[in-house]
Amino acid sequence: MFVGTCMTLLTLYVITVRGSVDEDKVLCLPQQAHLAYGDTVRHMVVMWSTMQNCSTEVRYGSGPWNLDLTASGKSIYFAENQMGLQYIHRVVLENLEPGITYYYTPVSNSISSGPFYFKMPPSGQDWSPEFMLYGDLGLHSESIPRLTAEALKGEYTAVLHVGDFAYNLHDNINMENASDCTKTTQVGDSFMQMIQGMTSHVAYMTSPGNHEIDNDTFAHYRNRFSMPQSEWPIPLHQMWYSIDIGIVHFLSYSSETFFTSNGAYVNAQYEWIKQDLLVANQNRDKCPWVIAFGHRPMYCSNNDGDDCTKTDSKVRKGFEDLFYEYGVDVVIQAHEHSYERLWPMYKGVVLAKNYTNPIAPVQLITGAAGSKHGIDDFNNSKIADWSAFHIGNKSFNSYGRIVVTNRTHLYWEQISVAGGQVLDSIWITQTNHGPFDKAKLTSDVKEKIDESIKNEQIITRANSKPKTTDTSVEKGDEGSIFNDITTRIAMGVGFGVLFLGFFATVCIVHRCKKKRSKSYRRWETLDYGRKFYNNVKNSEKDADDFESEVSDGTTKLLDKD
Repeated sequence: MFVGTCMTLLTLYVITVRGSVDEDKVLCLPQQAHLAYGDTVRHMVVMWSTMQNCSTEVRYGSGPWNLDLTASGKSIYFAENQMGLQYIHRVVLENLEPGITYYYTPVSNSISSGPFYFKMPPSGQDWSPEFMLYGDLGLHSESIPRLTAEALKGEYTAVLHVGDFAYNLHDNINMENASDCTKTTQVGDSFMQMIQGMTSHVAYMTSPGNHEIDNDTFAHYRNRFSMPQSEWPIPLHQMWYSIDIGIVHFLSYSSETFFTSNGAYVNAQYEWIKQDLLVANQNRDKCPWVIAFGHRPMYCSNNDGDDCTKTDSKVRKGFEDLFYEYGVDVVIQAHEHSYERLWPMYKGVVLAKNYTNPIAPVQLITGAAGSKHGIDDFNNSKIADWSAFHIGNKSFNSYGRIVVTNRTHLYWEQISVAGGQVLDSIWITQTNHGPFDKAKLTSDVKEKIDESIKNEQIITRANSKPKTTDTSVEKGDEGSIFNDITTRIAMGVGFGVLFLGFFATVCIVHRCKKKRSKSYRRWETLDYGRKFYNNVKNSEKDADDFESEVSDGTTKLLDKD
């Protein structure tokens, strides 16, 4: 499993022993090369890592022997990657020609790797982009060779990784039992090197998952990747983006804002998505399809108790209304280590059991690329009506594929890594791209949705705890809140009086004991079994049961404490 890593280290060792004159070849050899689109598909971002602080340059051109163009960039010192390569480089290749295959090589201190290549998308909107999609891909996954081979077919405009990388990018591997080439290495370095065969040839577009949170810092994710419409390293308040690819407007969002310790960027992301989708709807004559992708699902049928299984789901509350009101066509999700396809639905109410002009987003869950935590199965006795298709064990090590055929037709399939078997497929036909409107639904469907919303609000209130920072009171709840406060005050006063009475009694008894002369006590049992101490004469004392405390003139049981 660690052959790629060990071969790299062995190569570095061989170079090192040749002499100090070749030191740069060890310290500055570019590794982990990967691509991503810049702010548009006419810009390509090239990234790589080195052991030491070396120069940052890319040579590129129309052939492997015609690398006559150069572009410079910047590098950062990545302190968090203490057990691995701590210098990450980034170069943006701008104003690239559509439809051209470019060859390139990353260069640091005149040391290069590659050459690699990538093909630019065609110009305009009159073409059919294809995408490979998956989430939850681990370092030990058997899927990586197949995914790499699939990517190298040259059919894909981009690969979309919907959260959870490596398990985990920030972890260390103890190599003692796995290999003799080194004792420890960074999981992130090994993973990025293993997927280089794919990511150095196809734009690798990402969204963060729960395994990237890393104490709320997302440090490895923000430094190792560069995404559109953002600075680099990616700021915490910009871990979402959008990009137009052909006739598709892609929106990448972070479901993890709801699960950080303070939820600081929930509102910032909400407002950004709202504005982005507003502009996207104004541009639907050019990009009719709107596809959103983020890690955690809004709904799922799994039996693991995750957020998507709950009535008061945080992710659902944060995104469902936005995606419905602004007409998102497809939502790609992961996190559940399985595959599931949902009927078009809103608020848990199925609006149609087909995909012809759906009147709500089509939700797909493809989180089975290969997690070390295994499969997330389903509770088949409690599958909701909105689940059109789901598959557990047989979906493990699988990925999704989208072909956007034209402005009205989109093809989706889920493919098994083992043998390339198609596990599921659908055609989505949409001739009415744009916001969905609840007012256009039939009255019985609207009633079901209203009832679902009402039930959700009841459960949310029941499960939520009072927040001291929230001073708002819903209309109609004033009486219940006042009564609740009054009851609590009365209970508090009652307990206070009870405590004071008890404390006073203890003090009186204690003072009485102090005034007593030296005496002895022993157990006596009443008929109903109650035991108590009783003063007795010296002649009645049983020395086996008691001891005399000379200092305070009282007696204690030996085992009292």
